[in-house]
Parts: sequence; structure tokens; C-alpha cells
Amino acid sequence: MHQHIRAAGGKLAARFFVFGSALLLAACGAAEPGLSYSDGVVRASGWSGPAPAEGWDSVLVVRTSDDDSAPAMLGEYAEQGGVVTFTPRFAPTPGVPLHATFHVKHSTLEATFGEPAKPLAATTTVAHLYPSTDQWPENTLKMYLTFSAPMATGEAYEHIRVLDDQGRAIIEPFVEIDQELWDASGTRLTVLFDPGRIKRGLVDNEESGPPLVAGRQVTIEIDPSWRDATGAPLAAKFSRTISVSEAVRDVVRPDRWTVEAPRAGDADLVVRFDRPLDHALAQRAISVTRDGGRLSGRVALEDDERVWRFTPDQAWASGDYFIAVDGVLEDLAGNRPGKAFDVDTM
Repeated sequence: MHQHIRAAGGKLAARFFVFGSALLLAACGAAEPGLSYSDGVVRASGWSGPAPAEGWDSVLVVRTSDDDSAPAMLGEYAEQGGVVTFTPRFAPTPGVPLHATFHVKHSTLEATFGEPAKPLAATTTVAHLYPSTDQWPENTLKMYLTFSAPMATGEAYEHIRVLDDQGRAIIEPFVEIDQELWDASGTRLTVLFDPGRIKRGLVDNEESGPPLVAGRQVTIEIDPSWRDATGAPLAAKFSRTISVSEAVRDVVRPDRWTVEAPRAGDADLVVRFDRPLDHALAQRAISVTRDGGRLSGRVALEDDERVWRFTPDQAWASGDYFIAVDGVLEDLAGNRPGKAFDVDTM
């Protein structure tokens, strides 16, 4: 616990007055005025006489700031034997100061108390970077970062870097959106590469080129000073080196997929793609239907998002089933069924 005490108003005179009062009070058997703090309770000693008509908060005020205009803390007052106590309604947070002001015997005492902030344990880590494959096409549109615990928001782009094969930071590779694209749990962040630098024929593409260049390597680096939702930094730095391959500008073609139908009632349905697909979209844009209804079950992606595995909640029954593909499904470059992201108009 740390503590700072001073007497307010003409400091020397105030200190002398308090000291003189203490001698007089001591001679009369009364306690010397003072402020102390322990076990979450502020104690002001040296009061004598009846309770003030305006209430105890008129003589003892506790704030979380030494600014007199700051609101007083809510809590309970009590007095016994000349000691006025204040118990905050909510337990003070370590690291937050409590500033007490005590008006007693024509003098004012002030003190600042508080428990030091507890060091936050760094336990959160980067759980995964998607795409999982180490071969990303030059026109990769987005990536996903997942964390082992919820993260702080509003500071993502300060902590993500893309380094070229010489270790130099690539300038402005992303679309830095003020409203960061977190999922509801706060553990998955969608990061968009700048499409203006990816699409051919646009000014940014012609002047700056794509963030990723085929035939080269880049390193995705996550700074460990990035804080999680508790305010603690990441437990470790994260980095992963990616080899950049040629751009993919072909539409997604489900007719090129292979399907392994379940051979038993409790077996999985497996679909193998001709290329890696977007991790988040592949989990929700592909489904199994029967009689027009969607089957419930668990979806897993494997082999760097090249394999889709479906485990039904109930055993397969005899009959016809269909694999439904939503048009929002994308590959790593943003190509969809029947629609390429980057169309050559030349």
C-alpha cells in the first residue's frame, strides 16, 4: 500500500495548527486527527462532538482523484469513538488511487491511499493464423487471427506487421477499418488485404503493387505488446513465414470437388476441394440437406482448408441427401462460385 498525506491550506500554518490541536487533544485524552486506510476501509480519527447535520460525507469525502470536481465514491459511513469510517460500495481496484479529504477541528487533512496494481499474467497466445497453408496466392484477400482468449479492441493494426524477404515492413498492406472485424467472442479477427492493391487496373495496384508478390516470401508478425481483454500482453511473439504463389483468378468450381459418401450410419461425409477455401466461410456456406431441411451436425476443416468433414448429430438414414453450397463461399482470393473477384477487362 502507498500513502501520501498533506495538510491543506497554508501548509506550515495548517501543520502547526494540527500539531497544536493534537497536543491539546492529547492532554484532554482525545485522539489526534489523522487518516488511514486498511482492508478496503478509510478511517478518519480525531472527530469529537455530535454527527454533522449535513451528514458524514460533508466532513469525509473519498474520490478516485484529487480533483475536487470529481464525484465522491459511493459507500457506507459509520462513527465510533471519534473514528469516522468509510467503506466503498464496491471494492477498490488495485492500481486505482483513493483520495480522502477530512475536515476536522478547523483544519483539512488530505491523503491518497491505494493498493499497487497487480501485475497481469501474460497467458493469451495467438492460437492460429488462417489460411493454414504456407502457400498463399499473390491475390490473397484476407486472413484470420484467432487467440486463446478475448482480445482488446481498437489497436490491432499497431501490432500486425507483414515483412518482406529482406525483413522490411510492407507499407499499408491492409484495409485498416476503424470498427475492427472481431467475431462475437472477441477471439477471431478478420484482416483484409487492401483490395485496391490486389485488383488489376486500379491506381493503387499500378502504383504500389500487391502487398504479396509471387515468387517471394513474407513473414506475418504479431507484436507481443498487443493486450488481451484483461489488459495483459500476449504471452509470446508470433510469426509465420509464407511463400507467395501465383494469383488465383478462377471461379470456385464445386464440380471439381470429390465426395466421399458415408458407408455406415455413423460415418462422416467428406468433401475434398480442388484448392484451399476461406476458413470461416467454408464452415457456414456448405451444408447437407434432406427433404429441403438442413441437417444438424459438426463441421471440421482439414488439410489446410482443402477438406470439409461433416459429422451428423444423428446417424444417417436411408434416402437421398444433397450438399448445398451458398454463393458467398470464397477461396483465398475472394473468388466465388460463378464469380471471380478480379476480372481481366483488358
